[in-house]
Amino acid sequence: MSDRDETVRSLAADIAARPDVADAWTAKSFTDRLLVVELPAECDLPESTVETLRDRGFVGAEEVYDVDGADDAAFAGHLDDARRYRFVDVESRGEHRSYVVE
Repeated sequence: MSDRDETVRSLAADIAARPDVADAWTAKSFTDRLLVVELPAECDLPESTVETLRDRGFVGAEEVYDVDGADDAAFAGHLDDARRYRFVDVESRGEHRSYVVE
């Protein structure tokens, strides 16, 4: 595991431990590392959490992927009992590779 992987996993654990956060974890898209943050449905994403993530090299996925009409740069959707947000690790963007088998 690389130093960046360890750093990101530690950051996810720190974010998940915040009282206003239900869960946080790392994930991979085809080429990017993501950090997903889940909040209770009645909560909004605290600006302090966004600032912490930006300081550590994470930017809202909607902003990174230039999604038109997105009201929130990181909002990924409502669940039955939660709200989910995605952030892209811009420090390692493009380092991951997924392969398609024909």
